[in-house]
Amino acid sequence: MSLQMALLTLISSGGPRSGYDLNRDFEGILKFVWHAKPTQVYPELRRLAAEGLIREQAEGSRGRRPYEITEEGLRVLRDWLTTTSADHSQRNETVLRSFALWLVHPEEAQAFLREEMEYHRARLRGMRATKKGLDPGRPADRAALLGVEAGIRRLEAMVSWAEWAIDTVADWPADTGDALSGSGAG
Repeated sequence: MSLQMALLTLISSGGPRSGYDLNRDFEGILKFVWHAKPTQVYPELRRLAAEGLIREQAEGSRGRRPYEITEEGLRVLRDWLTTTSADHSQRNETVLRSFALWLVHPEEAQAFLREEMEYHRARLRGMRATKKGLDPGRPADRAALLGVEAGIRRLEAMVSWAEWAIDTVADWPADTGDALSGSGAG
């Protein structure tokens, strides 16, 4: 998925949105789906406007400039939805780190896993609150429910995994020895 499609989706479903609003969405409802920094969002908004996919409205409160999607932007978004396959590649640093936990003492591994569990629990609370705030009477919110529910289920799975991993690491031998000897490193 491209940042372009993420922005078009947010603008089409949430009404006119400023860069500030969109950055909040990336830190909130879309955090488990797509990561974007403000330094990426603002230049992409300018590109989308130059391509005629969105248009800037008059300056609003606090100097914010909301954008709305154009008919061409809706066409591009619909085309993306109906003619391309989803990109299933993903990165998950938490899981990547779990492959390397043999390099630290079990207590350190458990501390990392506890921190991850609490992070995912906090995000889960936030996603559940987001779900409660959706209005099933709004078509965009009905569709957002699909994504929010996917996020809830993914977070529940990560919490369950972290709980299991903490218990599993508790059974590891306390002495890791020279973790790098025998690993082929050196």
